Amino acid sequence: MFRRENRIIEVASHELDLHPAAQMVDLYKLFYQGTFGPRHVMEDQAAALRYLAEEIDCSEFDQVLWQDISYMENFFRINLVLVKNRQVLIDDLFRALVASTRIGASITHEEWRAEWKQIEEVLIDSLPESVFTPESAIAIREALETGQPVHHSLSYKRSYHPHYRVISREWFERLIGITY
Repeated sequence: MFRRENRIIEVASHELDLHPAAQMVDLYKLFYQGTFGPRHVMEDQAAALRYLAEEIDCSEFDQVLWQDISYMENFFRINLVLVKNRQVLIDDLFRALVASTRIGASITHEEWRAEWKQIEEVLIDSLPESVFTPESAIAIREALETGQPVHHSLSYKRSYHPHYRVISREWFERLIGITY
């Protein structure tokens, strides 16, 4: 259990180092993505491709080009500015997204609720109080009740302009050419 708790704290602390304005809902999203990958975004592939193309046209992007968000599975967030700047081709990223949907954890919604409860208990004991906002508590509770993913907090969106996709470590290494 000690190793697992350390990994939870490590993942959350790294996120707060990169994005100090992150709130608990943003950490929930991070752990959710680090468990399930891009599965929920790719349920409708045609819509996912359209939305990806639209998002690449944004004018503001986070400064973080990629981030290891491996919690339960091996996933990375990859900033869409890399696609906008043609360092990664949109077709290659989309292929990575499709392939990465097969990698996410195969746990039920109830198992995820139990998993999140354990993660939350570790985070409550190790994070600053400023991370815990009433808005985050409401968003997380709704997500756990409905099984739907959450959106980033307004402060996170305003501060970082998060335009990224989640892909497997294998595809990250292929597209970026860096081995982790």
